[in-house]
Amino acid sequence: MRAPSGLRASVVGFALVATLLGSAERAEAQVEDDFALWAALFFTGQVHTDTPSPTFWLDAHVRRFESSVLSILRPAVGYALAPWFSLWLGYAWVPDWNDDTGQRSDEHRLWEQFIFTYRSTPVLFQSRTRFEQRYLRGASGTAHRFRQFVRFNYKPKESIPVGIALWDELFVGIQGATWAKQGFDQNRVFLGPAIYTLDGFFRIEVGYMNVYLARETNQLVHVASFNFFVNFRGKQKGK
Repeated sequence: MRAPSGLRASVVGFALVATLLGSAERAEAQVEDDFALWAALFFTGQVHTDTPSPTFWLDAHVRRFESSVLSILRPAVGYALAPWFSLWLGYAWVPDWNDDTGQRSDEHRLWEQFIFTYRSTPVLFQSRTRFEQRYLRGASGTAHRFRQFVRFNYKPKESIPVGIALWDELFVGIQGATWAKQGFDQNRVFLGPAIYTLDGFFRIEVGYMNVYLARETNQLVHVASFNFFVNFRGKQKGK
């Protein structure tokens, strides 16, 4: 089942607007360059092969910057209402170790999201909209953040296990605690090959990610990104 054409057009338009906003922000301010190494594992699945079906999610990250290490552990449960639409509710623990001080900060998040997915060989198109409620240990207040993710994967032939992955994610602080960035927060763009194995059960995406952080001193982080995806589907209903 295909996602509505109007939805696809609106998401593409949103991605273009996000890119323009990020470009305008970069043009206004001095930017410092940084380099990082990110690794991530994504484990998702459905209880049933057909929909509607309960779903589950876990992603784990380690991100090495020049002077810190940040990790994320993010479980969630959800419900796939159709092959192209699902709803999710999750939690995230985000510890950040600073090399200079030797101290760790802990952020906790509640988050909700919905995902639209369009599949038609050789194309995968996905839109993910997420809302976060963020809590920082030792700081007061709740920070709210909006995230919009758009993915485009292209795999030319079923017999060829290699394709290309391109995605963009925009972050916007919308309300809340003074310790969090308000308004345009950051933008991430990834490009790299996608390697499919085990009949689509396992996928690897390794490539370059460009992360623009809107801060007092804006940062442009050049990331070598390693991503591993495991997608599990259960049995058909009644079996």
